[in-house]
Amino acid sequence: DALLPKNYAGGDLIIRQGDQANGMYILESGKVSVVVKSSNGDEKTLNEVNEGGYFGERGLITRQPRATNIVAIGDVKVAFLDKAAFERLLGPCMDIMKNKVIEDDEELARVFGTQASISKGSMNSTN
Repeated sequence: DALLPKNYAGGDLIIRQGDQANGMYILESGKVSVVVKSSNGDEKTLNEVNEGGYFGERGLITRQPRATNIVAIGDVKVAFLDKAAFERLLGPCMDIMKNKVIEDDEELARVFGTQASISKGSMNSTN
């Protein structure tokens, strides 16, 4: 009862970089693109998430704004887990999830040079 089904069409913005995190998503079908926009406006696709993957947990773990945009590639069906349910159900797994956030930060720094260059500007209001 904690998961809410949601559907998106190709090109739909599921998560907007800079928004406050309100939940996470489990990808039931389809594929999404993970895109980050740097402070100078450059956009880079970091990854694609396929069926069975998940996204949106970073903002819940760090309590920071969304770090990336998530865009549907074709039709997408997700199960949405809101913030309260996430904290109730996944709280015991928080250390494992924090390690993934560290890995993601390292990837962002590799792509853009430093974490500081990412965090300036639009990222101060995101994932």
